[in-house]
Amino acid sequence: MSDKTIRWSIIGAGVIAHKMADAIQLEADNALISVASKSPEKAEAFAREYAIEADTYESLVEREDVDVIYIATTHNFHADNALMALEHGKHLVIEKPFTVNAEQARRLKDAAEAKSCFLMEAIWTRFLPSMKALREAIRNHTIGEVKVATINFGGIAPEHYRGRLFDPALAGGVTLDMGIYPISMLCYVLGERPASIHATARFSDTGVDEIASYQFVFPSGCIATVNTSFNLLMRQEALFFGDKGYIDYPEFQQSDAFTVKYLKDRTIDREETIRTENADNGFIFQVREAARCLRADLRESPVIPVAETVDIMAIMDEIRRQLPLQYEFEKTGYTKGTQ
Repeated sequence: MSDKTIRWSIIGAGVIAHKMADAIQLEADNALISVASKSPEKAEAFAREYAIEADTYESLVEREDVDVIYIATTHNFHADNALMALEHGKHLVIEKPFTVNAEQARRLKDAAEAKSCFLMEAIWTRFLPSMKALREAIRNHTIGEVKVATINFGGIAPEHYRGRLFDPALAGGVTLDMGIYPISMLCYVLGERPASIHATARFSDTGVDEIASYQFVFPSGCIATVNTSFNLLMRQEALFFGDKGYIDYPEFQQSDAFTVKYLKDRTIDREETIRTENADNGFIFQVREAARCLRADLRESPVIPVAETVDIMAIMDEIRRQLPLQYEFEKTGYTKGTQ
């Protein structure tokens, strides 16, 4: 693919689709062409807002004037929506979580490889300049060997999210929706997957995990603890402790800066703030990365390879096995329904 404008369509017309649509239209040399929803009224309203076309799912995947499709439906429909698009040879960017479980993720990986299609999970924080800077600081041993990490990530979800989050039929719960952010962060900045996992949770009346805590031990020896909730006001912070100091990254989804605190003679000797240039709409960076990969004829992004996405889904499978939390539709295969 040349340096031409990358043409996008979106499947799903909810809140997250609007944020991605804004990012596509803000990013140079990218264009939003159409949207599809199982609700024609939602698709038409979305199309009017962005001056694009309204499609059905079937007509969208058959379009020849679209380079890549962004899937923004609820988690439980990602696998089915993606497989339909891949059957038509479409490149895909799929909103996090990629699927509900690792089995579905492996199926998408195999289908994309068979069709030679680009495939990428859209976990927007992974693509932020600040996250890249954090990874470099840790990988360059700025604080020496990282031995302990602690991430707290939670809040009380806005009303327009709560119905989905509490609904097990829509793969609700905090692990898939919010836990994935710190899990993905740890795997990215440490450059490894956990060797052992321990998970606990408090459940809502609807049977999904609303508060969860995970402890990971990584092959390097780093012990990491994650606390997360969509129904509890918590501080958002990531702390990485090494034998030469520690990194304090408060508000890691909103802030473009973190602080490195250097250790000398058992006390903090000096501090350094590392600042990057994030954007008001952080989705811009995942749009930019997908477009870069497509122009370079890549089939996955080195920022989040598909195999790593599958591994992270497997980590969350193990977490849910321990809680335990299995959705009814997982017992019978992929969901077939409306969105």
